[in-house]
Amino acid sequence: MKYFTQETLSFLKELPKNNNKEWFNSNKKSYKKEVEAPFKVFISDLIIELQSSIPELSVEAKECIFRIYKDVRFSKDKTPYKNHISAMISKAGRKNKTTPGAYIQISAEDVRLYSGCFELTTIQKEQVRFSIYENMDEFNTIINNPSFVKVFGEIKGEKYKRISSPYLESIEVQPLLLNKSFYFFKKYKPELILSSELIGTIINDYKQATQINKFLREAL
Repeated sequence: MKYFTQETLSFLKELPKNNNKEWFNSNKKSYKKEVEAPFKVFISDLIIELQSSIPELSVEAKECIFRIYKDVRFSKDKTPYKNHISAMISKAGRKNKTTPGAYIQISAEDVRLYSGCFELTTIQKEQVRFSIYENMDEFNTIINNPSFVKVFGEIKGEKYKRISSPYLESIEVQPLLLNKSFYFFKKYKPELILSSELIGTIINDYKQATQINKFLREAL
């Protein structure tokens, strides 16, 4: 099934060059028809397809999709709109960036699929770190799995500069013990949204994260 059209890409290409209320309002019908509506259908279908991979997933698309309107109160960039559309598919939708789910982002530059743990409390960081420390061999096997590496590469995340014992002695063996978050992603060419292979590609690639996401969920 194809969800988007060339008009979708055209709107997303024009938006960064015309990121102002006057242009957006004059093109709002196009946004609603070519971007917002098909994205909601796409996310609705993706939720159904990912239910077997994401535990307790019973949200609706409207609970997952982020607004395109930016909060510019504390930003130096005062342009009023995001240059992408996005959604967080997890058991609590966009309100949950902790338990592993699927974050989808579409712009004129690329399509992105993220997963892992984005925001963790101090206690949760310690829980994940301890689980890695206690199950180092299992963790290393999971993140070095060829199918995971082929799709997502490596786990990323901001790191602490220092860490205490007992983890200190294991940093050289596993540098991810320094991480504050544990996420990974894949980028696709923007033209993927015009393909009938879009949803199948996302689903198949997300499945390669099953083992690491299970590990992270159990740690939490």
